[in-house]
Amino acid sequence: MTKTFTMWGPTSIDHFKNLHDYYVKKKHAENIVHAYATPYNNDPADNPAAMWSFVMHQKRDLERMAFKSYIHPQGDFQNGYYDICDIEKETFDCDNMNLGEVYPVILYAHHETMLTVGCVVKTSDYPDVVTGEEQLALWIYYPSGENIESFDLASGHIYKD
Repeated sequence: MTKTFTMWGPTSIDHFKNLHDYYVKKKHAENIVHAYATPYNNDPADNPAAMWSFVMHQKRDLERMAFKSYIHPQGDFQNGYYDICDIEKETFDCDNMNLGEVYPVILYAHHETMLTVGCVVKTSDYPDVVTGEEQLALWIYYPSGENIESFDLASGHIYKD
C-alpha cells in the first residue's frame, strides 16, 4: 500500500490556507493562533525584518514559548527567519496541549502573512526529566510542498489507496 496525499488546493500555499479555513470553521475563529516569525539578524540598521519584529513586540503582547512552538521544518530561513516564533498571548495555551490537536494559524513575517495550520506533536520519546510529562510542542507548518506529508502524519490526516 502506498501513501497518497490529497491536495486541498492547486498549490501548497492554497493547501495550507484551505486547511486553515477548515479548522477555523471547526474550532471557531477565536481559536486562531497568531505566530510571529523571529528574524536571525536583530540589527534594525541592517535588516528590515528586525525593525518589523521590534515594532510588533511594541504593538502586540508576544511571548516566546521556549521549546513549545516552532515553524516547521526550519522556518523561512531563506528570507532571514529562524524556526522559532513568538506567539501572541491568549491565542495558544501551551500548558494544555493535546497530541495531534490541530489549530488554524496566522503566521506573520515582515514580507508576508500566511494562513496555515499548527499541530501538537511529540518532540521526544522520553518524558521531561523535571516534570515527568510528555514533551509536546506546537509545530506551525510553513506552507510548502515538503510539509504536506509531515503535517498529514502528525495530525492523522493520512490518505491511503
